[in-house]
Amino acid sequence: MSADVAPDRDAEGEMLEIIPLGAGSEVGRSCVVATFRGKTLMFDCGIHPGFSGIASLPYLDDVDLSAVDALLVTHFHLDHCAAVPFLVGRTDFRGRIFMTHPTKAIYHMLMQDFVRLMKQGGGEEPLFTDADLEASMKRIEVVDFHQEIDVDGVKVTPYRAGHVLGACMFNVDIGGLRVLYTGDYSRIADRHLPAADIPAIPPHVVIVESTYGVSPHSPREEREIRFTDKVQAIVRRGGHVLLPVVALGRAQELLLILEDFWAQNPDLQRVPIYQASTLARKAMTIYQTYINVLNADMKAAFEEANPFVFNHVKHISKASELDDVGPCVVLATPSMLQSGLSRELFESWCEEPKNGVIIADFAVQGTLAREILSDVNKVTARDGQELQLNMSVDAISFSAHADYPQTQAFLDTLAPPHVVLVHGEAGEMGRLKRALDAKAAADDKQMSVYTPKNCQAVQIIHKGERIAKLTGLIAEREVEEGDVVAGVLVEKDFGHMLIAPEDVNNYTKLRTSTLTQRQLVPSKIAIGTLRFALEALFEGLHTVATLAPEETEEEEEAGDEEKEGAKGEKKPAAKSRAKKAKMEELTDVEAAENKFEIITEGLSINDGMVTIRKRYADDVTGVEHVVIEWNSDPLTDMIVDATLSAILQLESEPENLKEAEAGLRDAIKTKDERSAEKWRLHVVAAMLEAQFGKPKVNEKKATLTLNIDGIEGIVEYRTRTVLCENESLRQRLDTTIGRIDEAIGDAAYAHAVHSISASSTKFA
Repeated sequence: MSADVAPDRDAEGEMLEIIPLGAGSEVGRSCVVATFRGKTLMFDCGIHPGFSGIASLPYLDDVDLSAVDALLVTHFHLDHCAAVPFLVGRTDFRGRIFMTHPTKAIYHMLMQDFVRLMKQGGGEEPLFTDADLEASMKRIEVVDFHQEIDVDGVKVTPYRAGHVLGACMFNVDIGGLRVLYTGDYSRIADRHLPAADIPAIPPHVVIVESTYGVSPHSPREEREIRFTDKVQAIVRRGGHVLLPVVALGRAQELLLILEDFWAQNPDLQRVPIYQASTLARKAMTIYQTYINVLNADMKAAFEEANPFVFNHVKHISKASELDDVGPCVVLATPSMLQSGLSRELFESWCEEPKNGVIIADFAVQGTLAREILSDVNKVTARDGQELQLNMSVDAISFSAHADYPQTQAFLDTLAPPHVVLVHGEAGEMGRLKRALDAKAAADDKQMSVYTPKNCQAVQIIHKGERIAKLTGLIAEREVEEGDVVAGVLVEKDFGHMLIAPEDVNNYTKLRTSTLTQRQLVPSKIAIGTLRFALEALFEGLHTVATLAPEETEEEEEAGDEEKEGAKGEKKPAAKSRAKKAKMEELTDVEAAENKFEIITEGLSINDGMVTIRKRYADDVTGVEHVVIEWNSDPLTDMIVDATLSAILQLESEPENLKEAEAGLRDAIKTKDERSAEKWRLHVVAAMLEAQFGKPKVNEKKATLTLNIDGIEGIVEYRTRTVLCENESLRQRLDTTIGRIDEAIGDAAYAHAVHSISASSTKFA
């Protein structure tokens, strides 16, 4: 799969991927999939009017349909919705489906008729059945204009699109990224529908139709005059006027125009107007039901009478009803002349010069409607017979698709950083892209325009703001700009909130628990020695205190028993008896657990955050241990790691270093400065031995002589002077001596005190 990548790909952010499965550099089978932050939405799912069977479907096998969270259908035209029953009944799509109320109602009627036509067609197996259609109806959820709905954290809002009854644009907000999909839209009001809305909050990405490219529409009034002039010219010469239309949408617009024109011209009222669609007649009840979505003129008209009850329009259901009928006007489906009654009438009338056909909708490439607009003289009938095209052919568009001026003004208002063009032929899309690029450059605006083909991904990097709302206890404290606030960051439906750990149960579905860890480390180190080491290690960061031996409840009671004994009567065995009695009462499991109870003296770090106790050799372990216990969390775990490192380092000290450190401690304790200098020199010698080999110690001169690969180095320790002909080795020794001073905490030369041995030569 190829990718059209946005210019700011290298910036930090997350990727939005948009893939047209249909309507990519073509008009028909609209179906666009957008994926961002783990959410996948599908916009529309229609068929291509120029193809039949499987070939008419979007390229649904190009994505994982089971991962699609929702399908948003903009309106009821077949090229936007006719593949929905197939999607529901024949694929693994399991997402939700949304339409407006009028769209769902008309969709059901249209698709029932579509299923009937597929059954009558013969040859190819129908794409879906009545059962698939009914299954889709059960899945469809309805939504009103401007109603915000939540789809698993994605905010979806439909806006009016004009175009046809119930048509909408969908604005989706996925974690702060706003994408507007227009579907088919019109920013110009017509006789019965208002213009498309402009969302209040500008989107980051607009996926917009490009049906008419850079072509402008003529003013509506001018088109209506041309249309009625052409119609009356044909009927006045005794001909039949064929108006191929979609059953619902433009048909109602044309009927309103004809009804008004006939009412103003009594001499034409002898010429009948026929609507050759039972479906359209049934659907008129829906127009009457949803008056609230029509424009202000229609709402006002309904106050007096139903404007969709026509005085000059009759209904027919088959072509034979027009036998022996003189001049007339017939609105018949479908609009592209591919099949049905409009195709039947076209083939019957096309060779008669006095007849005429007016294409009032956009003619899709690959259809008969498009073919006859290209100045052909002959056409091929459905039975293979060649027919002369003698009737007049005109194109007067009443298509409610945005033209270039509408699209340009719409995008100027929204000013999105990214525009993805769909629903347009490749040439028109290319011309529109160049025009939009030029306009953005002239206005000094940053706007990237993409023209993907079917199954070609557009990848856009979006870097949005991330805002966390302080909630609960953490919100009670006053904070100022620049303050550091710590807590638990919770992401919910793409939003973030910062809460105190104690509030996790209140604001999330998470449940907290405490994990207490206990680790036994074989060690003979005295608790006092370990305390000195940890105090030096954590100096200024964490507090280390001594813990008294623990007593069990039975031992406490036994202690009380001793105190309460008669004067002169001592009961020294009371505690032992209590402990023995307790052990006899325990089960095997309890006894096993009790073996690890620690009651000796110990250490506490940060008021009990970590406890360290000594466990002497017994029948269970056989050797002495240090037992570390703590409630696990990131900070405490780090403290324990440092404590373990200190214990292991103390255990791993060589014997000569231990002897020297013991001598140094004793000298410090007795304030014997001469002895302290001697033992300090031996401590340094033991540490140098670990890196360079055993040095010669001269206690009188306080020097250390090393031979490293035949190179001699002398350390005059009183002045910390290193003598060596090899400069590199001299620097190494000098650096090592400095680090040793830090390790043993020499007050005169060390820059910092970090001693695991707690050795120091500073006397009080």
